Amino acid sequence: IRDSKTDGVYVQNLSSVEVKKPSEVSELMDSASTKRATASTHMNAVSSRSHAICTLDVTIASLEDIDDDEEEDSSEIQIRSKLTLVDLAGSERIKRTGAEGSRMKEGININKGLFVLGQVVS
Repeated sequence: IRDSKTDGVYVQNLSSVEVKKPSEVSELMDSASTKRATASTHMNAVSSRSHAICTLDVTIASLEDIDDDEEEDSSEIQIRSKLTLVDLAGSERIKRTGAEGSRMKEGININKGLFVLGQVVS
């Protein structure tokens, strides 16, 4: 995540894909899931080591007439919505996970990130 004076907050190397069917969304989510960093700890055999954010900008167009009294052409009606799905790597107690070396550093960074996110939310 970067902060630019001209563009504001943005995600570096973010990709945006237009889809037409729910199955296409599912394929993209599956593909993204395989790219997430995971590792084994004493607490979890497949521990997520990264955060994931997926934002869906949904546009529903060409609705049938909702009300026969409307003068506006129904083909011009659009409903737009934005849905953001967030999956955060979990906080960890270093002693419980048995993490050492790079796994311990990952855990510390995950905890720092969650702490900062908590400050932002509250």
